[in-house]
Amino acid sequence: MVDRSSPIAIIGAGRLGSALAHALLRAGRPLDTVASAHRETADALAEQLPFVGASEVAEAIEGSGLVFLAIPDDVIRSFVGEHRWRPDQAVVHLSGGLGLDALAPATEAAALAGCLHPLQTFPRGDSPAAARARFEGIACGVEAAEPLGSLLESIADDLGARTFRLEGIDRAAYHAAAVFVSNDVVASMVAATRAWELAGLPAADARASLSPLLTATAAAIASLELVDTLTGPVARGDVDTIRRHLAGLEPQPDLRELYRRLAAELLRLDLGHPPEVTGPLAALLNSDRP
Repeated sequence: MVDRSSPIAIIGAGRLGSALAHALLRAGRPLDTVASAHRETADALAEQLPFVGASEVAEAIEGSGLVFLAIPDDVIRSFVGEHRWRPDQAVVHLSGGLGLDALAPATEAAALAGCLHPLQTFPRGDSPAAARARFEGIACGVEAAEPLGSLLESIADDLGARTFRLEGIDRAAYHAAAVFVSNDVVASMVAATRAWELAGLPAADARASLSPLLTATAAAIASLELVDTLTGPVARGDVDTIRRHLAGLEPQPDLRELYRRLAAELLRLDLGHPPEVTGPLAALLNSDRP
Protein backbone atom coordinates (compact mmCIF):
# COMPACT_ATOMS: atom_id res chain seq x y z
CA MET A 1 0.00 0.00 0.00
CA VAL A 2 1.33 3.40 -0.99
CA ASP A 3 1.20 5.96 1.83
CA ARG A 4 3.09 8.91 3.33
CA SER A 5 5.98 6.69 4.36
CA SER A 6 6.52 5.10 0.95
CA PRO A 7 10.01 5.83 -0.42
CA ILE A 8 9.88 8.23 -3.37
CA ALA A 9 11.88 8.14 -6.59
CA ILE A 10 12.00 10.86 -9.23
CA ILE A 11 12.83 9.76 -12.75
CA GLY A 12 14.19 12.73 -14.67
CA ALA A 13 16.71 15.26 -13.44
CA GLY A 14 15.79 18.21 -15.65
CA ARG A 15 14.19 21.46 -14.56
CA LEU A 16 10.90 20.05 -13.25
CA GLY A 17 12.41 16.92 -11.72
CA SER A 18 15.07 18.98 -9.96
CA ALA A 19 12.56 21.50 -8.62
CA LEU A 20 10.27 18.73 -7.37
CA ALA A 21 13.20 16.98 -5.68
CA HIS A 22 14.23 20.12 -3.81
CA ALA A 23 10.64 20.88 -2.84
CA LEU A 24 9.89 17.35 -1.60
CA LEU A 25 13.04 17.32 0.48
CA ARG A 26 12.22 20.65 2.10
CA ALA A 27 8.68 19.40 2.83
CA GLY A 28 10.08 16.40 4.69
CA ARG A 29 8.76 13.85 2.23
CA PRO A 30 10.70 10.55 1.99
CA LEU A 31 12.59 11.22 -1.24
CA ASP A 32 14.99 8.31 -1.54
CA THR A 33 16.56 8.49 -4.98
CA VAL A 34 16.73 10.35 -8.27
CA ALA A 35 17.45 8.75 -11.62
CA SER A 36 17.81 9.80 -15.22
CA ALA A 37 18.52 8.37 -18.63
CA HIS A 38 21.80 10.25 -18.28
CA ARG A 39 23.36 9.09 -15.03
CA GLU A 40 25.63 12.13 -14.75
CA THR A 41 22.63 14.48 -14.47
CA ALA A 42 21.15 12.36 -11.69
CA ASP A 43 24.50 12.36 -9.89
CA ALA A 44 24.74 16.13 -10.19
CA LEU A 45 21.23 16.58 -8.76
CA ALA A 46 21.83 14.12 -5.91
CA GLU A 47 24.90 16.11 -4.86
CA GLN A 48 22.55 19.01 -4.07
CA LEU A 49 20.16 16.85 -2.03
CA PRO A 50 21.23 15.76 1.47
CA PHE A 51 20.68 12.05 2.15
CA VAL A 52 19.30 11.43 -1.36
CA GLY A 53 21.12 9.09 -3.71
CA ALA A 54 21.33 8.72 -7.46
CA SER A 55 20.70 5.37 -9.08
CA GLU A 56 20.00 3.67 -12.36
CA VAL A 57 16.40 3.97 -13.55
CA ALA A 58 15.45 0.31 -13.02
CA GLU A 59 17.00 0.31 -9.57
CA ALA A 60 15.13 3.49 -8.62
CA ILE A 61 11.80 1.97 -9.68
CA GLU A 62 12.48 -1.32 -7.92
CA GLY A 63 13.32 0.33 -4.61
CA SER A 64 10.49 2.86 -4.46
CA GLY A 65 6.82 2.86 -3.63
CA LEU A 66 5.95 6.18 -5.26
CA VAL A 67 7.60 7.02 -8.59
CA PHE A 68 7.30 10.46 -10.17
CA LEU A 69 8.01 10.66 -13.91
CA ALA A 70 9.56 14.04 -14.74
CA ILE A 71 10.26 13.05 -18.33
CA PRO A 72 9.05 14.38 -21.71
CA ASP A 73 5.42 13.70 -22.58
CA ASP A 74 6.27 11.89 -25.79
CA VAL A 75 8.29 9.18 -24.03
CA ILE A 76 6.04 8.49 -21.03
CA ARG A 77 4.00 5.72 -22.66
CA SER A 78 7.02 3.86 -23.98
CA PHE A 79 8.99 4.38 -20.75
CA VAL A 80 6.24 2.86 -18.61
CA GLY A 81 5.96 -0.07 -21.00
CA GLU A 82 9.68 -0.79 -20.76
CA HIS A 83 9.75 -1.23 -16.97
CA ARG A 84 8.28 -3.59 -14.42
CA TRP A 85 5.71 -2.41 -11.89
CA ARG A 86 4.21 -3.92 -8.75
CA PRO A 87 0.79 -3.81 -7.08
CA ASP A 88 2.31 -2.04 -4.05
CA GLN A 89 3.59 0.85 -6.20
CA ALA A 90 2.21 4.08 -7.62
CA VAL A 91 3.53 5.79 -10.74
CA VAL A 92 2.69 9.47 -11.26
CA HIS A 93 3.37 11.57 -14.33
CA LEU A 94 3.65 15.35 -14.22
CA SER A 95 2.14 16.06 -17.64
CA GLY A 96 -0.72 18.45 -18.22
CA GLY A 97 -1.55 17.08 -21.64
CA LEU A 98 -1.73 13.34 -20.96
CA GLY A 99 -4.36 11.32 -19.15
CA LEU A 100 -3.79 8.25 -17.01
CA ASP A 101 -4.04 5.99 -20.04
CA ALA A 102 -0.40 6.87 -20.70
CA LEU A 103 0.40 4.78 -17.62
CA ALA A 104 -1.60 1.72 -18.74
CA PRO A 105 1.30 -0.78 -18.53
CA ALA A 106 1.65 0.07 -14.85
CA THR A 107 -2.06 -0.28 -14.09
CA GLU A 108 -2.09 -3.60 -15.95
CA ALA A 109 0.41 -4.77 -13.34
CA ALA A 110 -2.04 -3.53 -10.64
CA ALA A 111 0.06 -0.48 -9.73
CA LEU A 112 -1.75 2.77 -9.00
CA ALA A 113 -1.55 5.53 -11.61
CA GLY A 114 -1.76 9.26 -11.08
CA CYS A 115 -1.04 12.71 -12.38
CA LEU A 116 0.27 15.73 -10.49
CA HIS A 117 0.54 18.67 -12.88
CA PRO A 118 2.02 21.91 -11.52
CA LEU A 119 0.75 25.03 -13.26
CA GLN A 120 4.13 26.68 -13.14
CA THR A 121 7.12 27.46 -15.29
CA PHE A 122 10.49 25.96 -14.41
CA PRO A 123 13.16 28.07 -16.12
CA ARG A 124 16.73 27.06 -16.72
CA GLY A 125 19.29 28.24 -14.16
CA ASP A 126 17.20 28.27 -10.96
CA SER A 127 19.14 27.98 -7.72
CA PRO A 128 17.99 25.19 -5.35
CA ALA A 129 16.19 27.78 -3.23
CA ALA A 130 14.44 29.27 -6.25
CA ALA A 131 13.51 25.80 -7.52
CA ARG A 132 11.94 24.89 -4.17
CA ALA A 133 9.95 28.11 -4.15
CA ARG A 134 8.40 27.41 -7.57
CA PHE A 135 5.66 25.33 -5.92
CA GLU A 136 4.65 27.93 -3.34
CA GLY A 137 1.24 29.42 -3.98
CA ILE A 138 0.63 27.69 -7.31
CA ALA A 139 -2.18 25.38 -8.42
CA CYS A 140 -1.59 21.70 -9.20
CA GLY A 141 -3.97 19.50 -11.13
CA VAL A 142 -4.46 16.04 -9.62
CA GLU A 143 -5.91 12.89 -11.09
CA ALA A 144 -5.75 9.51 -9.35
CA ALA A 145 -7.95 6.95 -7.69
CA GLU A 146 -7.86 6.61 -3.92
CA PRO A 147 -5.76 6.36 -1.87
CA LEU A 148 -3.29 7.91 -4.31
CA GLY A 149 -5.44 10.96 -5.04
CA SER A 150 -5.51 12.03 -1.41
CA LEU A 151 -1.79 11.34 -1.06
CA LEU A 152 -0.98 13.59 -4.04
CA GLU A 153 -3.22 16.31 -2.64
CA SER A 154 -1.40 16.16 0.69
CA ILE A 155 1.99 16.27 -1.05
CA ALA A 156 0.94 19.36 -3.00
CA ASP A 157 -0.30 20.94 0.22
CA ASP A 158 3.08 20.29 1.86
CA LEU A 159 4.78 21.94 -1.10
CA GLY A 160 2.69 25.08 -0.55
CA ALA A 161 0.38 24.52 -3.53
CA ARG A 162 -3.38 24.19 -3.83
CA THR A 163 -5.01 21.46 -5.89
CA PHE A 164 -7.92 20.91 -8.24
CA ARG A 165 -9.10 17.68 -9.84
CA LEU A 166 -8.55 16.74 -13.48
CA GLU A 167 -10.93 13.80 -13.81
CA GLY A 168 -13.21 14.04 -16.85
CA ILE A 169 -11.75 17.19 -18.37
CA ASP A 170 -10.45 17.75 -21.91
CA ARG A 171 -6.73 17.51 -21.24
CA ALA A 172 -5.71 19.09 -24.55
CA ALA A 173 -7.81 22.22 -23.95
CA TYR A 174 -6.65 22.40 -20.33
CA HIS A 175 -3.00 22.19 -21.34
CA ALA A 176 -3.54 24.75 -24.10
CA ALA A 177 -4.88 27.16 -21.46
CA ALA A 178 -1.60 26.81 -19.57
CA VAL A 179 0.38 27.39 -22.77
CA PHE A 180 -1.48 30.65 -23.42
CA VAL A 181 -0.25 32.15 -20.14
CA SER A 182 3.26 30.70 -20.19
CA ASN A 183 4.77 29.93 -23.60
CA ASP A 184 2.61 32.47 -25.39
CA VAL A 185 3.65 35.25 -23.02
CA VAL A 186 7.19 34.60 -24.19
CA ALA A 187 5.87 34.67 -27.75
CA SER A 188 4.27 38.05 -27.01
CA MET A 189 7.64 39.37 -25.86
CA VAL A 190 9.19 38.09 -29.10
CA ALA A 191 6.48 39.95 -31.05
CA ALA A 192 6.91 43.07 -28.91
CA THR A 193 10.63 43.03 -29.61
CA ARG A 194 9.92 42.94 -33.33
CA ALA A 195 7.56 45.93 -33.02
CA TRP A 196 10.13 47.75 -30.86
CA GLU A 197 12.74 47.25 -33.55
CA LEU A 198 10.27 48.24 -36.28
CA ALA A 199 9.80 51.53 -34.43
CA GLY A 200 13.52 52.21 -34.82
CA LEU A 201 14.62 51.27 -31.30
CA PRO A 202 17.47 48.82 -30.54
CA ALA A 203 16.14 45.28 -30.17
CA ALA A 204 18.70 44.65 -27.45
CA ASP A 205 16.92 47.16 -25.19
CA ALA A 206 13.42 45.76 -25.64
CA ARG A 207 13.37 43.14 -22.90
CA ALA A 208 14.76 45.38 -20.17
CA SER A 209 12.45 48.22 -21.18
CA LEU A 210 9.25 46.19 -21.55
CA SER A 211 9.67 43.64 -18.73
CA PRO A 212 8.51 45.99 -15.93
CA LEU A 213 5.30 46.55 -17.89
CA LEU A 214 4.89 42.80 -18.27
CA THR A 215 5.46 42.03 -14.59
CA ALA A 216 3.12 44.83 -13.46
CA THR A 217 0.41 43.45 -15.74
CA ALA A 218 0.92 39.91 -14.43
CA ALA A 219 0.69 41.14 -10.84
CA ALA A 220 -2.54 42.99 -11.62
CA ILE A 221 -4.04 39.90 -13.29
CA ALA A 222 -3.27 37.86 -10.17
CA SER A 223 -5.13 40.24 -7.88
CA LEU A 224 -7.87 41.94 -9.93
CA GLU A 225 -10.70 41.04 -12.27
CA LEU A 226 -9.43 40.93 -15.85
CA VAL A 227 -11.49 43.92 -16.94
CA ASP A 228 -9.95 45.98 -14.14
CA THR A 229 -6.41 45.14 -15.21
CA LEU A 230 -6.84 46.35 -18.77
CA THR A 231 -5.37 49.68 -19.85
CA GLY A 232 -4.58 51.08 -23.29
CA PRO A 233 -6.57 51.86 -26.42
CA VAL A 234 -9.06 48.97 -26.31
CA ALA A 235 -9.93 49.78 -22.70
CA ARG A 236 -10.41 53.43 -23.66
CA GLY A 237 -12.27 52.64 -26.86
CA ASP A 238 -9.64 54.60 -28.78
CA VAL A 239 -10.35 53.43 -32.31
CA ASP A 240 -8.04 55.95 -33.97
CA THR A 241 -5.03 54.82 -31.94
CA ILE A 242 -5.67 51.18 -32.78
CA ARG A 243 -6.00 52.12 -36.46
CA ARG A 244 -2.62 53.88 -36.28
CA HIS A 245 -1.07 50.83 -34.60
CA LEU A 246 -2.31 48.56 -37.36
CA ALA A 247 -1.01 50.96 -39.99
CA GLY A 248 2.37 51.11 -38.27
CA LEU A 249 2.63 47.33 -38.35
CA GLU A 250 1.88 47.14 -42.10
CA PRO A 251 5.55 46.31 -42.94
CA GLN A 252 5.15 43.11 -40.88
CA PRO A 253 1.75 41.63 -41.91
CA ASP A 254 1.99 38.63 -39.58
CA LEU A 255 2.78 40.92 -36.64
CA ARG A 256 -0.12 43.17 -37.59
CA GLU A 257 -2.47 40.17 -37.71
CA LEU A 258 -1.25 38.96 -34.31
CA TYR A 259 -1.92 42.40 -32.82
CA ARG A 260 -5.41 42.43 -34.32
CA ARG A 261 -6.32 38.93 -33.14
CA LEU A 262 -5.11 39.54 -29.59
CA ALA A 263 -6.89 42.88 -29.39
CA ALA A 264 -10.08 41.20 -30.63
CA GLU A 265 -9.90 38.79 -27.68
CA LEU A 266 -10.15 41.79 -25.34
CA LEU A 267 -13.60 42.53 -26.74
CA ARG A 268 -14.81 39.42 -24.89
CA LEU A 269 -14.50 41.46 -21.70
CA ASP A 270 -17.38 43.68 -20.56
CA LEU A 271 -15.60 46.97 -21.22
CA GLY A 272 -18.67 49.12 -20.76
CA HIS A 273 -18.29 50.96 -24.06
CA PRO A 274 -21.40 52.46 -25.68
CA PRO A 275 -22.57 50.98 -29.00
CA GLU A 276 -21.04 53.84 -30.98
CA VAL A 277 -17.62 52.70 -29.71
CA THR A 278 -18.18 48.94 -29.58
CA GLY A 279 -19.32 48.77 -33.19
CA PRO A 280 -16.28 50.49 -34.77
CA LEU A 281 -13.92 48.56 -32.46
CA ALA A 282 -15.42 45.23 -33.46
CA ALA A 283 -15.42 46.16 -37.14
CA LEU A 284 -11.78 47.26 -37.01
CA LEU A 285 -10.49 44.24 -35.09
CA ASN A 286 -12.52 41.62 -36.89
CA SER A 287 -11.80 42.77 -40.44
CA ASP A 288 -8.74 42.09 -42.54
CA ARG A 289 -8.07 45.77 -43.20
CA PRO A 290 -8.71 48.91 -41.16
